[in-house]
Amino acid sequence: MGACLSSGSAEDRAAAKASKEIEKLMNQHFTVDNAKVKLLLLGAGESGKSTIFKQMRVLFGAPLTEDEKQQITPVVYNNTIASMKILCTETKNMGYDGDVVAKEKLDFMLGMNDQCEINEEIGVAIKELWTDPGLLQTWKRRAEFQIVESVKYYFNEIDRIMKDDYVATQQDMLLARVRTSGIVTEKYVIDGIDFEMYDVGGQRNERKKWIHCFDDVTAVIFVAALSEYDQVLFEDATANRMTEAVDLFGDICNNKVFQSSSMILFLNKKDLYEEKIKEVHIGDQPAFANFDGKLGDSDYYDKGIKYFLNLFLGMNKNPEREVYNHATCATDSKNVEVVFKSCKDIIMKKNMESMGL
Repeated sequence: MGACLSSGSAEDRAAAKASKEIEKLMNQHFTVDNAKVKLLLLGAGESGKSTIFKQMRVLFGAPLTEDEKQQITPVVYNNTIASMKILCTETKNMGYDGDVVAKEKLDFMLGMNDQCEINEEIGVAIKELWTDPGLLQTWKRRAEFQIVESVKYYFNEIDRIMKDDYVATQQDMLLARVRTSGIVTEKYVIDGIDFEMYDVGGQRNERKKWIHCFDDVTAVIFVAALSEYDQVLFEDATANRMTEAVDLFGDICNNKVFQSSSMILFLNKKDLYEEKIKEVHIGDQPAFANFDGKLGDSDYYDKGIKYFLNLFLGMNKNPEREVYNHATCATDSKNVEVVFKSCKDIIMKKNMESMGL
């Protein structure tokens, strides 16, 4: 019996030792995971949040490999051709086809397969159409149909893109549009600290996938497009994009899942906004009829940003909660770097607090 007791005691000691080792590993994992800064990018579709996500890769991740450049090249071709076809179609729909000079090029583009590589023939057609008076009239009314405004960069760069030896550049990658579906994760080490950033789909049908996954994020970076105050949603032609973004921000800011997370607001596309306010008055939009700025005033740019910022901040129901905010241009690496550095201190302070330090 004594031998049996001795054997049982040895087994107990071994089990206890194994249990302590497992507990130690779990505690180490918990400490490492807690020390990690987790950033969640949210925003309505087409806000530019995925471009912010890609900028973080440019600034803090590994540079683009040759394979990745090759993979992005057909996306640039597709974005350019598909967008020009949209512009040609809307030119006809709006009745401007009578003003088109390059009629043969218009018909040529409308018969084009979106997946074609851009050769010289296609490139020349796009170049002519982009300067055609009929299409330029349509472009001025782009808020009335769905087209990604930043595609004009590709139109302006068509001489380079149509070359036989074209390979996508870093800037081409930043502007390439592939709709986000599901959750995409990137990991970086910034100043010795592990960061994880998550990008999720922004369209309405993607949002139900968000919340339950992110109850422990350090900060939420909410991205809204300043320039979209006169545009409607891709999935709902009756809904104003800016109004949708404000409502979504209210849902996110007041959601109990994020009550312990820092809230950072990026008012994005400030470059497109600056260009648009030269012609499109904010107050002419029914949802923003109370905006009292006057088109052409020297302070119109700042007054408009302040107006939209107040709409977002007004959705925050917790007076104790501070919403940190910045005007951004997601395609400008220097701007994103400056903005992120100013946010980093806030994020790190919050992370230290969550660890009880």
